[in-house]
Amino acid sequence: MNDDGPDDRIAARVVDALEAYQQLSREVYDGTPDDPEAVVRGLVRLHLEWTEENRETATLIARHRNKVAAGPEGRRLAESNREMFRATRAWITEQAAAGRMPATSFDLLHAVVFAPTQEIAKLWLTGRLKAPLADQTEALADAAWAAVAALPDEAG
Repeated sequence: MNDDGPDDRIAARVVDALEAYQQLSREVYDGTPDDPEAVVRGLVRLHLEWTEENRETATLIARHRNKVAAGPEGRRLAESNREMFRATRAWITEQAAAGRMPATSFDLLHAVVFAPTQEIAKLWLTGRLKAPLADQTEALADAAWAAVAALPDEAG
């Protein structure tokens, strides 16, 4: 690895891991298609469990993701993210149309579900949080769903 960014092997490993993680996320969306609360809770659980089970890879991603995005593997990562974000937007639209959750934006959903979950995982990865991530799951899942339910309905 040089000062400009991760070497090709690390960059490919980061993108491979993120693509595999996105596939696991899709499985959460597909697992309970009529229950957005279960999906939100499942996404929180997935992130925390995956981080604990894959500490080395999660640390690699946290350390190199932005540099990978700016490097040769960036196009592949951007395409994978685009597809995942498109699927998430479609899920939001479907859930909102069925009256199961507010018709909110992807950005707001991300801010209330993924950002807190990613932050607690980063604290754990750096050693600032000593308790197991599993101990944080229910509280974060409760908070994430409460936040989603409280989001403004942008369609109405």
